[in-house]
Parts: sequence; structure tokens; C-alpha cells
Amino acid sequence: MNDVMMFSWIFMIIFIGIMLTLGYVGMKKTNSSDDFATARSSYGPIVIALVISAGISSGSTFMGMPGLAYDLGAPSLWYPLLYPVATVIGVLFVAKTIKIYGDKFGTRTIPDFIGDRYGSEFLRITLTIISVLLIFYVVSQFVAAATMFQTMMGVDYNVGLFITGVVLAIYVFMGGSHSDIMSDAVQGFLMLITSIIVVICFVSSVGVTGGFGDMISLIKERNPSGGFDTLFIPGHDTYGSFWLVGLLFVAHLPFSILPHLGNKFLAVKSNKDMKKLIMYCTIFATILPLMGLGGMLGIAVVDPALDIRPDQIIPVLFQEIFPPFLAAFLAVAVLSAIMSTSDGLIVSLTQLLANDIFRKTIVPRTNISKQKSEKLELIISRYSTFLVIAVAIFMAWAPPQYLSVFMWIGIGGIVSATAGPLVVGALWPKATKQGAIFSLSAGTVSYWIIYLPFGFDVSNPFAAAGLGVLISMVVMIIHTLVFPNKKANEDIDSEQNLSIS
Repeated sequence: MNDVMMFSWIFMIIFIGIMLTLGYVGMKKTNSSDDFATARSSYGPIVIALVISAGISSGSTFMGMPGLAYDLGAPSLWYPLLYPVATVIGVLFVAKTIKIYGDKFGTRTIPDFIGDRYGSEFLRITLTIISVLLIFYVVSQFVAAATMFQTMMGVDYNVGLFITGVVLAIYVFMGGSHSDIMSDAVQGFLMLITSIIVVICFVSSVGVTGGFGDMISLIKERNPSGGFDTLFIPGHDTYGSFWLVGLLFVAHLPFSILPHLGNKFLAVKSNKDMKKLIMYCTIFATILPLMGLGGMLGIAVVDPALDIRPDQIIPVLFQEIFPPFLAAFLAVAVLSAIMSTSDGLIVSLTQLLANDIFRKTIVPRTNISKQKSEKLELIISRYSTFLVIAVAIFMAWAPPQYLSVFMWIGIGGIVSATAGPLVVGALWPKATKQGAIFSLSAGTVSYWIIYLPFGFDVSNPFAAAGLGVLISMVVMIIHTLVFPNKKANEDIDSEQNLSIS
């Protein structure tokens, strides 16, 4: 065992110990199914901003985006440059509405919110089904975690999957959203430190003989089509032109209302904290994606003859430029990025079963007492954790080529469905239930039609998602203008006035 592996194991044991401790603390705070699902009104704006930013900047940001930069070069940096801006704009649209409405009516999930917002069980059930696509996101995190275990600690990839699953299962099972939020805040802080260190290393051209200019020249020499003098890659499905990059930006506008992020707004102590939350989110979410520069530095530092998967570049780079102690510590910080998204995703998927299907669909149609249904819901929430993790391990057994692309297979379907009902609905008081149903249907169908058979290679869900988002929003606006519903508008006006006040 070399020094990097030894220190990695030491830090990993410490990290896992901290996560399990926070899981136990979360369990003490979890007295009801609502506590497990939302940790409602329990944390300040800095904590939730760290949590949301960490959730946005997942294993894809800390391993997938550097991997794209290492493989494709500078044009791939459009991704980490644009997505935090689009995501924060989305937060501005919907955060306050979700918080106020959720606190008033007790909504726990994004499908729950949309169903109650428009008084439509069809919307809630349909979005619940669509949200199952989050499993692609979970799988990408498991792949990133197992890759980190494999590269830094010498563990077989499949063994790394099981270690990841066991750790997540224990502390999510115990404390649900409380464990998720407390652990993610710690992980988000470690991620900020790591991103700042990577930026400093890039600017200082650490590991490259010569100065910054020599590093830029070496990047161009080793990757002629990916130097910093190149904005686009002709013919590429994602970075081939300005309009394709623009669709990548549009696709991320509803990103903050993904189920594992949107429910975090409910955990903020007060609606008065929302401005501070957005300010901190803007700062943190802008810093974290700068990890992509690590992939560019890797082009100059890592021997091109070394046979590695692109997503391995960050742990390999750390071993090249840092002493074993620091390389191991930063590797664990990258693992934090992976865990910080995985736990929130798992909680969100459990709530599709416990809240959206059991509490909101089955219980009203039965004679189950409120006390018994509450107990059963908490049991479903906890034990479905194992189901989600088992499915994720099975799907992650053969890793995809690019994590950033793979996870967007599912995300693209969700943002295309929710852009009209949520983004337009949060901004426009006259948005109607029928408009929401048509826009959700149009966004979903158009995403899959564009993504699979026509025009786009299946390696590029970003453009399909961007078009799906645009179609969903346009259909919402047009349908509501052409077929206004006076009574629905009056009801929604009252809710929007509540959210604005």
C-alpha cells in the first residue's frame, strides 16, 4: 500500500465516522414523516446555501466536468461557466413561492407542490412517475464514488459501489432530510476548499515546467482542438455551436426545482431568509464548478500515454501534483461532492413512494387512521432507501463513458416536464391547471422525441432538454392566453399574492 492509499483510508474512515455521527444526530431530530421528508424550517440560510450548492455541484461537477475538459479541452468549459448562472436564475424564480406555499399547505415534494398548486392529482401522479428518472442521477454519483475508491484507494470498482451504498444507506435510513442537510453542509464546505485550491493550482500552473503561458501552450499542443483559443468544436453535439451551448443554458433554468433541490427551500427557518439564501447560493454555486479547470491542468500535467478514463483525471491529477497527505484529503473532499448529492437524491426518491404515492394517493382512498398512516409513511421512507440504493448499484455495475452526460438522461426529462408548470407558473399568476397539464405533456414528449430518434445523437441530452424546456414554457403561455380560466386565475392570484407579500 503506497502513502496515498494509506492516507486515503485514514481520511475515509474519519469521513465515514462523521457522516454516521450526523446520521445519528439526524435520527434524534426525526420524529415524524415530515421531519424525514423536509426538515421543515430548521436551518439558516448559509447552511441551506451550502447544501443546495453542494447538491448542484455533484460528482458530475467534481469528476465529470473535469473529465470532459481533459478529453475535449476548453470548449467544454461552457458547461461549468453557464450552468450555475442558469440555476441561480431558476432559484430566483421559484424559491420563495415553494417556501411559502409549502409551509402553508404542508407540501413535501415538488410533485406534491405542483399537484396542490394547480389542484390536479393528474399533475402530481404524472410528475411522480417522471421523477423516477432521478435514478440516472443517483447512478452517476455511485459511479463517481466507486471510481474514486478505485483510483485513490486501490479498491475494486464494484467493491467501491457496495461501500458507497452501505454508508449512504445507514445515515439516510437514520435521519432522512436532517442527516442529508447536516452532512451536505459539511461536505459543501470541503468542496469549496477543494475548488479554491484547484483554481489556485491552475493559475499557478502547478506541476508544469515553466509558467502559465507554457501551460497554455502545452494544452494546445496536446489537444489541438481544445486549446483556449477555441470556443466551439465543429460538429460536436453539445459544444459545436453557440446555439447548442445556449440550449445547455436554457436546460438548466429549471434545474433548482429538481426534487432533491426544490425541497431544500422548505428547510430554511424563515421566508425572510430567502434573499440571504439566494446571495450565498450565487457565491457558492459560482465557485464550485471552477473544478473544471482541474481537467485543463490535467492535460498539461498527466502523461498522455497514461491510459485512464476521463472521469479519473481529478484523483490522478491530485496524486501527480500534491504530497500524499494532501492528495488523500482532497480526494475525500471530492467524495464529499458525490455523497452530498447522492443522499438528497435518495431521500427524494423515497418520498415518491412514501409521500406522493402512499400519503397523497393511497391513504385518501382507504380508512387508514392518521396516526397509523404517519407511522407507515415513516417506515416506507426509511426502508425504501435500501430499494433505491440496490437499483442504483445494479445500474452502475458497468460505468458510462461520461458522468455529466449520463445523469442528464434523467434530468432532461424532469426539467422538460416542470419548466412550464413551475417556472412560468411561479412568475405568472394567470397560469392555469389545463395549461400546466398541456405544458408538462408537451415538454416531456418533445424531449424524448428529440433526444431519441430525430436529429440529436443520444450522447447529447442537453440540447434535447433545452428544447423541451422552451417548448414546455411556450405551451404553458400560449394555452393560458388562448384558454383562460377565470375561476382558476382567481384562485391562483390569491396564492401568488400570498407568495409576494
